[in-house]
Amino acid sequence: MSADDRAPVSAGSSDAPTHEQVVLALGGVFDPEIGMSVVELGLIYGIEIVNGTVNIIMTLTAPGCPVHDVMPGWIRRAVTAVPGVESVNVRITFDPPWTPERITPGSRDRGLLG
Repeated sequence: MSADDRAPVSAGSSDAPTHEQVVLALGGVFDPEIGMSVVELGLIYGIEIVNGTVNIIMTLTAPGCPVHDVMPGWIRRAVTAVPGVESVNVRITFDPPWTPERITPGSRDRGLLG
């Protein structure tokens, strides 16, 4: 089949998940106490996508955060919904520790932290 015979590919139709799709999915995961997404809070430290497996390194607002045990499941559920994602690994780290300076400027400007 020549390149001219193939159907055009529309944006986002690839079988491989993109970084942008994963970030968009993560934007729907909210810290219930603060009311901001993990993306707005700057809790996501890294995203790596390899052959349908998404590896996420993230933190929480504090080591004793009440959602410590459930947040990884929320992250997995949200990212697994992205087309092409086969598995999701979530690693929580506190190095470096989270600070309010990690909040995205737009969210900080809306005064969501008081």
